[in-house]
Amino acid sequence: MINKINNLIEDIDTLELEQKANIINRQKIEDELKLKEDEFNRDKESLELVMKALALLRQVSDEAVQNSYTFITSNINQALERIFSQSKRKIRLKESTRGGMYPQLEIELIVENGKVRSLKEDSGHGIMQIVSLLCILSLIAITGNRRILVLDETLSGLSSKSRQVLDDVLWAFTDIGFQFIISEHGYIPKGSQVYKLETINGTSRVVKEYIQENGVYLDTLSNKLEPISETNKETSLGGSILDI
Repeated sequence: MINKINNLIEDIDTLELEQKANIINRQKIEDELKLKEDEFNRDKESLELVMKALALLRQVSDEAVQNSYTFITSNINQALERIFSQSKRKIRLKESTRGGMYPQLEIELIVENGKVRSLKEDSGHGIMQIVSLLCILSLIAITGNRRILVLDETLSGLSSKSRQVLDDVLWAFTDIGFQFIISEHGYIPKGSQVYKLETINGTSRVVKEYIQENGVYLDTLSNKLEPISETNKETSLGGSILDI
């Protein structure tokens, strides 16, 4: 009987030790769980902050993009409205994706009755030149690149009236720091600095320099322009050229 009692006491002692060990392990596990829970909550808060930051950046980015689109379309449409005073010519920018992956931007031309034409296939060469030029100028202004542009016989499709309107456009950009070097047949902007060049023995040199007070706007579309020899060509400059 005594042996049984002693064995029972030993079993109870063993159970108590195991119970104490279980309590210690349980506490250890609970502490580890608490640490993991704290880490999870911290990660959750960090994730929420990141998601909010991304949403804010996306919103700011979208707003900046839309502001850029507005700047471009506003400049172009103001010029088109002055040139085509008797008809409607406006552009709008349309976003799309190619193959569902590659984003691209398309320029649509809006005419009377809201009809949409292809700027590339259904419009005149002059409109394409104006839109292309103003898009380039607007992008230079938006991206902050150096505001200088060389126009080397890129306005051949413009009428005399269009060239006069273009004067105001170029000078407006000059007012915000743009510089232009223009080499065109029959187009010298009013108020531009003109350098008359001659080629002697294969070398071009400046033989005359003056300010064009009235401007020259010959109409290449109606054959009112006599060809200018490459040995007697005039180049006009808009804006300051001291730092070129």
